[in-house]
Amino acid sequence: MMLGADASFRLSQNNTLLGYYARTDVAGTTAQSESYRARFEYAGDRYGISAEHLLVGARFNPEMGYTRRDDFRRNTGTLRFSPRLRRSRRVRQLTWQAIYTYDTDARLTQVQNRSVDGIFKVEFHSGDTAQVQYTDEYELLPTAFRIAPRITVPQAGYAMKTVIGTYQLANNHPVAGRFTVSRGSLYDGDRTEASYSGRVTIRPPFALEPSVSLAFVHLPVGDFNARLVANRITWTPTTRLFVSSLMQFNADARTLSSSVRLRWEYRPGSELFLVYSDGRDTARPGTALQNRTFAAKATRLLRF
Repeated sequence: MMLGADASFRLSQNNTLLGYYARTDVAGTTAQSESYRARFEYAGDRYGISAEHLLVGARFNPEMGYTRRDDFRRNTGTLRFSPRLRRSRRVRQLTWQAIYTYDTDARLTQVQNRSVDGIFKVEFHSGDTAQVQYTDEYELLPTAFRIAPRITVPQAGYAMKTVIGTYQLANNHPVAGRFTVSRGSLYDGDRTEASYSGRVTIRPPFALEPSVSLAFVHLPVGDFNARLVANRITWTPTTRLFVSSLMQFNADARTLSSSVRLRWEYRPGSELFLVYSDGRDTARPGTALQNRTFAAKATRLLRF
């Protein structure tokens, strides 16, 4: 059995207060079987501030739902300053933001995660944005885990620092998307990443959505690279018909996956979905087929 309630209050135009409380009955006990959240946010144009407390008990078990993790308590605080440059012809707004996150187990006996993020963002009149982010975090690995083939990260607590630079091209450009580069420490080693994901408009109703991700990781237990290339092709002949095809190649795992999806709104509120996907091993002759699926789904809206 599960009981709960949630509420959201709009205190003013920029002030919001929300939260929930839930409890589950697990084998007749109520110890550590509750979850609750409280959040306050002031979201003004020039200033912003938020504070949140979240608890998920070790025995909280929503039978008809799910939680991403259990047995943790999280406290989060955010401060933001975003002045607008009224006289600048290029820059619309600047943003300085600080985020603090502190995670422990539900009983407050062990620190699981801790992070401090500093963000500086520039928004241009063209719609483009540029951002630099610095992250200082601590992560506790309760058990060892395999991060790559034949490479296992030992159980321990790790301090990591990362610098991330991002430039976002607005959708009004023929070539839009997000460019990201990052450099930092990872599990007593270091990591360098570069990626792009975006949209290229060829000619309506056709568009391409390419993405490339490169990661180079050096750890005391071993080195590895992660290289991923993907491209999505979309065709939108009408507002009610949409067809997309995705192809993704993992150069290190030597796998190729592809899919085709059709969405047709055959009447307002009623839709038909057809999806085909397969996966192939490019290391074997003839790119051996590993899996293949076909799915169909139809919905019908009934009005009374």
